[in-house]
Amino acid sequence: MTGLNHAATGVLVAVIVKQPALALPLAFLSHFAVDAVPHFDHKDLLLRPRLFRTVVGLDAVLTVLLLVILAGILNIPSWLVIASGLLATLPDLMWLSAILRGKIDNPAGENLLAKINGFHKNIQSWEGSRGAYVEIVWFSVILAFILKIGR
Repeated sequence: MTGLNHAATGVLVAVIVKQPALALPLAFLSHFAVDAVPHFDHKDLLLRPRLFRTVVGLDAVLTVLLLVILAGILNIPSWLVIASGLLATLPDLMWLSAILRGKIDNPAGENLLAKINGFHKNIQSWEGSRGAYVEIVWFSVILAFILKIGR
C-alpha cells in the first residue's frame, strides 16, 4: 500500500480512538492490516529506477502534505494526527535501504527485525499495478470517513 494510504488509515484510527495511548499502537498495527488488502506495488517499478524514484518521492510528498492539512483541520491534537500517520507508515521504512539500493529483499537471520520484515512481506496478499485502483478507492473512502468523523 502507498504511504499515503497507510498515513490516512493511521489518521482515521486516531480520529476514531482519540486516546493516544491506544491510538498510536493501533495506528502502527494498522499498517499490517492494510498491507493484507490487494494494492499497488512500487516494486514493479524497480526496473525503471527513475520512474520508481518519482513515484516514491511523490508518495512521500503527498503523505506529508496530507498529514499537515489534516493536522490543521481535524478536531484532535495536531501532534496525534501526525504521529498516527507516521506510525502507520513506519514498517515500510524497514525496507528503505533495500529500496534505495534498488533491490527489495528480506534481511537474513533470526533477529526480531528479520522476523517482522518476513511477516510484513508474507502478509501482502496481492500486489500489482492494477492495485492502484484499489488504492484510489481506499483513499477516497478513508478520507471521507476522516472528514466526516474528525471535523
